[in-house]
Amino acid sequence: MSHHAVLGAESLVPGITHDNLLLTLLQLALLLFLARGLGHAVARLGIPSVLGELLAGVLVGPSILGKLSPSAFEWLFPPEALQRNLLDMVAFIGVTLLLVLTGLEIDLPLIASKGRTALKVSLGGIIVPFALGMTTAWLLVPGDLLTDAPRLTFALFIGTALSISAIPVIAKVLIELRVIKRDIGQLTLAAGMVDDAIGWILLSVVAGLATSGSVDIGVALKAVVSVVAVVGLTLTVGRRVFGFVLRWVDVRLPGEQPKLTLLLIAAFGMAALTQALGIEAVLGTFLVGIVFGTLKRFDHRLVDVIESIALSVFAPIFFARAGIAVDLGALFTPRVFAVGMIVLAVAIAGKFIGAYAGSMWAGLSRFEGLSLGAGMNARGALEIIIATIGLNIGVLSTEMYTIIVMVAIVTSLMAPPILRYTVARVPLSPTERSRLEREERLRKSFLGNVRRVLVPTRGGANSQLAAQLLARMFHGEDVEVTAFYVADGSEGHDDAALDRAAGGPLERFEHHLRGVDGIELRRLVRAAGDPVAGVLSEAALGYDLVFLGATEMRSRDQSESVLFSRFVDAVVQGSSCPVLVVSTRAGEPTGTGADGLVAPIPLRRVLLPTLGEEANREAAEVAFAAARADDASVDAVHFLLPASIRAQMSVAVADDVRRVAEGVVAKEAALGRQAGVVVNPEVVPTELSIEEAILTYASEIDADLIVFRSDERHVTQRAFFSHQLDHILSQARCPVAIVSGTSRSGIRAR
Repeated sequence: MSHHAVLGAESLVPGITHDNLLLTLLQLALLLFLARGLGHAVARLGIPSVLGELLAGVLVGPSILGKLSPSAFEWLFPPEALQRNLLDMVAFIGVTLLLVLTGLEIDLPLIASKGRTALKVSLGGIIVPFALGMTTAWLLVPGDLLTDAPRLTFALFIGTALSISAIPVIAKVLIELRVIKRDIGQLTLAAGMVDDAIGWILLSVVAGLATSGSVDIGVALKAVVSVVAVVGLTLTVGRRVFGFVLRWVDVRLPGEQPKLTLLLIAAFGMAALTQALGIEAVLGTFLVGIVFGTLKRFDHRLVDVIESIALSVFAPIFFARAGIAVDLGALFTPRVFAVGMIVLAVAIAGKFIGAYAGSMWAGLSRFEGLSLGAGMNARGALEIIIATIGLNIGVLSTEMYTIIVMVAIVTSLMAPPILRYTVARVPLSPTERSRLEREERLRKSFLGNVRRVLVPTRGGANSQLAAQLLARMFHGEDVEVTAFYVADGSEGHDDAALDRAAGGPLERFEHHLRGVDGIELRRLVRAAGDPVAGVLSEAALGYDLVFLGATEMRSRDQSESVLFSRFVDAVVQGSSCPVLVVSTRAGEPTGTGADGLVAPIPLRRVLLPTLGEEANREAAEVAFAAARADDASVDAVHFLLPASIRAQMSVAVADDVRRVAEGVVAKEAALGRQAGVVVNPEVVPTELSIEEAILTYASEIDADLIVFRSDERHVTQRAFFSHQLDHILSQARCPVAIVSGTSRSGIRAR
């Protein structure tokens, strides 16, 4: 034998033998292969993939493999506790990730917006099935289908299991039906979310009772108080703590991976805490998902990463493991089959009756009530998780576990066809239509989807002007603005020296944003050998907009006649997200005081030239947002070509040109009215060049701001503007804002 040590199972984890590790690896490979394959197969038939994953476990479990070849089943899944626990631990990770995802789907503002209606529907959807389920378990389930747990604990558990709804299943069906944004879709989700939250609290209480081994008022009260305290503290104090830590991670360790790591640390940590308190561990992970879903700094693109990990690896293993515990043979026993049909009927009737009664209480229509009943009737994966918990803590026997899993499967299959029928008969009200149109506009909106703004600044006049515009554009909009001071190495790399150098410039910039409702300020100071690379790498970390002052980071050897610094040119050309650049003539707004602060610039009239582009929406949104804050008006102007050129056109073509121009400014005027801004649409014939016409018009109306959109670039790579805009920028007597990059990168819709 080689003198080198052989790396085996025992050297990795003491107590786990070579055979233990080998068999666990075989189990994982087999279950993942079957679960993914069958899940994909049933999904192509329009059936939730979780059912195929569950079937994978049924195939290799006692239901089929155990019947066809008992020796093979016993070899593959021996009853040894250690071997079983190794597989169960991997399955538990799947449960953790699934519940984090479910928590992230909980939209607290949505629940609040639906308020009393959602609460009434949810209460009906919980109380009725809980009462019916508990009564059925107490009176109709024979003793030979019970474990040693007290019947009251068993009855409470069954009531809880039948009260739950599956948000992922409901959401998937509503998305496929394209009604998730409708009132009935939003109400179904809100009621289901309240159901889930209350259901998990009930589950934790019942699990605590089962763990204590006794049922009395003192134990029950302690369990309820513990759960309420954990939920309340997590959603208040915990949210602030997690928010602080997430902010620290975001600043010190930028990127997606540290945030994902923090989320999982929090999930496992909270699971350990709730487990230590005698509350079911899954409640902790569920609460962490809810909390992180409300944190503005949490990058929701990470949800896709978690889904990929959970739904492609761990969740299939969990559901396959759950399927192994199912013994379908038990259902063919007359007594078990009869109990199963009774429980299924109670589960279906309880949800439909409860949700329908709640909807009638809330004043909804008949088909709205039926739609809510159909949606909330789906139990899906959450029911299987609950059944697994019941089996593991000894509340459910194998037969009752099989029955609860059967309920999850049947109700999930029922939901889509019934929802298709009922939702189609819920009419679209004028108010709902108006809301949907407004939300569609917001979904396509440029500024409406901005949540994080990066402002590289040295505290100059232009970046202070940018701060003033930010204050107008995002007042009350819940936006995070990061003031980024990036050093080029001349200030050194010592943190203290950098902070001293950055202090004054950042103070001047923040002065114009401090106290603005809806804007959260963040500072970032960093040394970079290449400032452009530093800004571009930071901008790629989930920002929606980069806002630049035109003369920021001007090189010492750069001519003052160059309006836009090479730094700005490079950032605009390389940015992965849209860029908004603001400039004033000679780069210095009037009113700069001895302290370096730029006086507030009032806005009375804003000029919005269309430059012949119908796709001027982004610039229009900037103009309207800035104008609305000061109750200013916007002149949306299209300049026709000089008469000498129009004379070469036929009458029909000239008329078409004017008609198109009138349509462009009319659309911009309509957008302005929707934004609450007075817009003066005008088509102006001119004998001047377009750039001179704009400058002349701006002078005539005494414009306080000109807003453009441009994605053009010079072949020289000097600045990204056309020669027309270069001329306007160098000659304009008022500030000019230019939006660039929206066509190539856009804003991610939320």
